[in-house]
Amino acid sequence: MIQRIQTIFLILFIASLIATYFFPVWQKIEFSEENSPEIMATGFISSSYIENISEGNAEVHDYFYIPGIIMLCCGLAVYSIFSYRNRLTQIKIGTLNSFLTSLLIFFFLYQTFYQEIYLKIDDQISFLISFYLIFLALFFNFLSNRFIRKDELLVRESERIR
Repeated sequence: MIQRIQTIFLILFIASLIATYFFPVWQKIEFSEENSPEIMATGFISSSYIENISEGNAEVHDYFYIPGIIMLCCGLAVYSIFSYRNRLTQIKIGTLNSFLTSLLIFFFLYQTFYQEIYLKIDDQISFLISFYLIFLALFFNFLSNRFIRKDELLVRESERIR
């Protein structure tokens, strides 16, 4: 029963999480009075890069645990795909994946709005494609859980009829 619709949603969940690793999540650029970029900060899923263009130096801040959380989510999704015989386990794994993906979203929101090194940059933030891919992954996980629950209700109804 791997050909079910929730399998497609779980594969899309995995693909969108993997794609977040390769694209930037957010970007801040501070302009000087001459309208030229002075400080540029770009946040990726595993690190953030702050470049002071006027002084010519750069800083890299690594977040080694975030790719680990993404790999854990992808591994749980693969395990959920192949545990199609036990739908209750699939529902629990999907709930755990939703929780971990929500933690990723809260991490990036905290990182961009409340971390001291990024508060110094006086410009609005631009969320880039990876930020939206995380929300898309959360949506795909929600849809897969919904269809798994729908299958479980259908099986329980058919057992009552017997």
